[in-house]
Amino acid sequence: MNEPTQRSHTGMNTLRHRLALALRALSRPAPRRRHRMRGMTLVEIMIVVVIMGLIASAVGIAVFDQAKKARVDTAGQEVRTMEHAIELWRQDHPSGCPTVERLVSDGILNRRQRTKDPWDNEYIISCEGGESSVHSKGPDAIDGNEDDVPRRRN
Repeated sequence: MNEPTQRSHTGMNTLRHRLALALRALSRPAPRRRHRMRGMTLVEIMIVVVIMGLIASAVGIAVFDQAKKARVDTAGQEVRTMEHAIELWRQDHPSGCPTVERLVSDGILNRRQRTKDPWDNEYIISCEGGESSVHSKGPDAIDGNEDDVPRRRN
């Protein structure tokens, strides 16, 4: 008779154990089924892309303006160099007007020096009486308008 009582105690322990596990499971908060996904939405990504585009365009405009200014400055320096070369050439040839090719062939301008303006146009040399001038047609390559780089008289 001793055996059935022992079995019933073992069965009771198992039942108590199972009930305790069930109660613990019920007392815990239910796991969230929806986890907030971490990351960025498409709208947030598009806003970032638009902002980056605006910044890039502002930088591009500033760089473009600086490049344009640098070309004008370079042309101005080259015009002054040509004017000095013409002054030297005219000391030996008081009645003539040189061309850029003539200044190079006579050795007054170095062959390695640029003989065209930054827009790849020929510099224009003009001589009237005892005066000479050099200028570049400028960015639009049209002679005689406001973007010509400088037209200075000697």
